[in-house]
Amino acid sequence: MQTLIETEQKRLIKKFHAMLGKAKIGTEGKEAILSSYRVESTKDLTVAQLIEACNAIDMYIKPELATLDGFRKRLIASIGGWLRAMNRTENIQIIKAIACRAAQVKTFNEIPLERLRSLYSAFNKKKKDLAMVEELTLEELNYLAIRN
Repeated sequence: MQTLIETEQKRLIKKFHAMLGKAKIGTEGKEAILSSYRVESTKDLTVAQLIEACNAIDMYIKPELATLDGFRKRLIASIGGWLRAMNRTENIQIIKAIACRAAQVKTFNEIPLERLRSLYSAFNKKKKDLAMVEELTLEELNYLAIRN
């Protein structure tokens, strides 16, 4: 009987080879990928390495995914910075929920590229606005303290 890890590894090896064919990557390319992991066979790759290799091939096949992934990460960082500026707790689930609500979608990966860009800009602007308000408030408090 196979373990869950062995079953997943076999599934990922099949996916890896299918993606190689889809990307039209030949034997030399496959060997180059395997050598980057210092192995000679796909059977020697761990599940994590197979997932990483499949993701890299997927990005090669669909370069727009790399752009989307980059903007998703930027949006996550922007919302995280905004939450920190407000002294609120942050974790990835909260950040993704805020992004989904702002984009009016059900899942984070459904947010289209243009919406990712606009939300990134909006949350950066919110963070800058919070910093400006805090600075103005401190100036006013200092002025009032000197006046009294």
